[in-house]
Amino acid sequence: MPKMGEPRALSAAELAQRLGGLVEGDEHRLVRGVGTLEQAGPDGLSWVGSPEMLPRAAASNAGVVLIPEGCALPSDRTVIRVRDPDTAFCEALELLAPPPDRVPSGVHPTAVVMPNAMVSEAHIGAHVYVGPDAIVGRGTQIFPGTYVGARARIGIDGVLWPNVVVRERVTIGNRVVIHANATIGADGFGYLQRNGRNRKIPQIGSVVIEDDVEIGANTTIDRARSGVTRIGRGTKIDNLVQIGHNCDIGEDCVIISQSGVSGSCTLGRHVVVGGQVGVADHLCIGDGARIVGQSGVTVDVPAGRVVRGTPAVEFRRHMRELATLRKLPVRNRLLRDLTRRLERLEQQLLDMASAGKAP
Repeated sequence: MPKMGEPRALSAAELAQRLGGLVEGDEHRLVRGVGTLEQAGPDGLSWVGSPEMLPRAAASNAGVVLIPEGCALPSDRTVIRVRDPDTAFCEALELLAPPPDRVPSGVHPTAVVMPNAMVSEAHIGAHVYVGPDAIVGRGTQIFPGTYVGARARIGIDGVLWPNVVVRERVTIGNRVVIHANATIGADGFGYLQRNGRNRKIPQIGSVVIEDDVEIGANTTIDRARSGVTRIGRGTKIDNLVQIGHNCDIGEDCVIISQSGVSGSCTLGRHVVVGGQVGVADHLCIGDGARIVGQSGVTVDVPAGRVVRGTPAVEFRRHMRELATLRKLPVRNRLLRDLTRRLERLEQQLLDMASAGKAP
């Protein structure tokens, strides 16, 4: 077994067997790492996702290359033929990765677990706080400095990385991964302006994170004003994302870094939200919709629609508008030239009229 932090090593033959592929070339060649075609070295593994990448693969120093069935590389290269190189490469990353950090089983002596909390068979790290009536499921790892509030529920086999905050009454499903410094269940942002002052609207709801969700570092998911803010099963949320109160995010969505979803929005299943997207409040985004990065969404988005821009519009319309915008300098010059010509013609007509000549 490799030491902590060291990569594993597999022969090309062992790797092919694990990946369900067929090795050609030196089946004894050891693979100790993975990388791009440009970065991988003689003991590295890389991959070709499409025939267009074959020239880069032929010039690569990678010791072993995953290639699709039916593709050809020079005979002096060691390759593993697989049906889906992208998926096989993901599996290879898991096989060759250094052993992950783990929290030792049991409760660290510096952790504070309230007497009526249930943490049986969980892994509780240093300086963790688990509040009254909270439940942490079997096999879940809670890394140092994490806060779990009163009556919170965390399922089995999850991972909460350092300094995560899970506020009171939040429910987290099974196999959920929450990266460092994320906050789940902070108050939603709600105020009334009365008599020149901002009056806080109490946020008494909660958050429900369903099974197999992954939440990135420094992401915040606000509790509902009443009811729940829900994140659907299998959804993946990047770092630095803000999810507002009472949002309902569907299953298997992808929300990319620096995006913000305002309160009371509904996202269907398989929605993709690009980086730095802003979604206004009380909107509905249909199943399978895609929002291109840096867009501002101000109206509902139908299922399957791809939108872009601020305000976001249908993708092809936005591209036509951009093409027109790029032509504006030329059209402005043409308009100025036509305006000057028209002014000269008008002046000529005035001069002829004043001289008593018919045009």
